[in-house]
Amino acid sequence: MMNRLSKYSNSFMTLFMLAVFVAMVAVASRYPAGARFMPFVIGFPAIALCVLQLFLDARERRLAREGAIADAGLSDIEKAERQVSRAVGRPIHFDVGELLLPTDAGIDPREHIRRETIAWGYFLALILGVILFGFHVAVPVFLLTFLRFRAKTSWTVAIGGTLLASVVLFFAFERVLRISLHQGFITEWLMDRISG
Repeated sequence: MMNRLSKYSNSFMTLFMLAVFVAMVAVASRYPAGARFMPFVIGFPAIALCVLQLFLDARERRLAREGAIADAGLSDIEKAERQVSRAVGRPIHFDVGELLLPTDAGIDPREHIRRETIAWGYFLALILGVILFGFHVAVPVFLLTFLRFRAKTSWTVAIGGTLLASVVLFFAFERVLRISLHQGFITEWLMDRISG
């Protein structure tokens, strides 16, 4: 009985949160248009995410029943890799670093340093790009470069993901939140030269 309850504990919390968000949206629907905007912006996506989480919980319980025999004798990391691999539909291997794995686990220290250098390079390039060229230039260039060359996605996925993320960012900040994003020092200087 206790094992069964623990298996459904995530779903109970998700159902509780779903009830909270549905009640919030229901109450807010009686407010004037301006007052109900923020509860709707938070409530509707949260309701959708709760429903999605309930679906994923049910799917995970089914997969756990099917995969319990296959996962016997595996380490926690290997079980997690199998779980994620089943969810995404392709083999996934976690790179957990030297802190969690013994140094003789097959990761060459030079490869580890190379990976860290690449990750820091991407991060610092994004920050420098935002400072110099602004969000509207740096973020799409970063996303396209990262998706294509680091994540090794196809050009179609990289360009589509970049365009979608750029449009979402633009509308979320510039239109919905009315926050003006940093234009970048070089971009502002060029715009002043062109307009002046």
